[in-house]
Amino acid sequence: MSRVSMQDDRQLIRYLLGLLPDDEAELYDEQSITDDDMAARLRLVEHDLVDAYVRGTLEDGLRRPFESFYLASPHRRDKVRFAERFLGTVDRASAAEAAVPAVPAVSRTVAARSRFVWTLAPAAMLLLACGILFLQDVRLRRGLIDAQRQGAALDGRAGVLAGQLDEQRAANDTIRKELDRLRAAEPIALVLRAQSRAVGPVSVLAIPPGVGAVGVVAFDLELDGSDFAQYQVALKDPMTNHIDWRSQTLTPGSSTRPPAIAVTVPASVLKPQHYVLELSGRNRAGVFETVGSYAFQIQSR
Repeated sequence: MSRVSMQDDRQLIRYLLGLLPDDEAELYDEQSITDDDMAARLRLVEHDLVDAYVRGTLEDGLRRPFESFYLASPHRRDKVRFAERFLGTVDRASAAEAAVPAVPAVSRTVAARSRFVWTLAPAAMLLLACGILFLQDVRLRRGLIDAQRQGAALDGRAGVLAGQLDEQRAANDTIRKELDRLRAAEPIALVLRAQSRAVGPVSVLAIPPGVGAVGVVAFDLELDGSDFAQYQVALKDPMTNHIDWRSQTLTPGSSTRPPAIAVTVPASVLKPQHYVLELSGRNRAGVFETVGSYAFQIQSR
């Protein structure tokens, strides 16, 4: 911005009426505090602007921003009221002077000098009061701008933190769902031995919640021998002797010791009760015959 001697009074009026962009207004704020000449000139322009508004000679295009922006400040409204009283006093004094009878030239000179002396003091007081009010207005404006900037910075920081929190929650939810999927997909294994005449403990299997929908339970059915090339497993309810599920054709594992048949049963068909896995082997005639039964119990968690 150029020095005070090059300032355009029209630009100063726009500044006083809040018609300048924020960046230009901030430059005027700073110069009005650091540059005494600029501050003095701005006060004069402001006095003329207020006087024009009080006397009704302010341009129509400037009256609306004057009333909406300038008069929004309590300090500036005090300036306008002060100017109304001051100009009213001056106008009344001028009217009274016009009504006084003519006096000799010497008397008129003395009277004029007296009026000058007595009117000079109120004018100086007016300039001082307006200067104080202007500085207070500038400080309030700068404080408002700083507060707005700090508020915008805090809002921005809060927005960033909220976004990070949402992203973390989404990531946690994804991880939790993946863990649930892995737990459900991971088979639960149980090794069973064929039942004998001797009564022994029944193997108990607890299925965690959430596994029943998509999970499976793996069983290794130990064989006394491997006399058949193909096997089949049926899941039976011992209370009703009903077959709840049947496997496809299975073959014994060549690397298992002792030999065993590996079979996976859908967890969705298993309920908290006793079950029997009935193992059948296909003989040379192509017919499946029962070769062993494996008892276990399902227990819910």
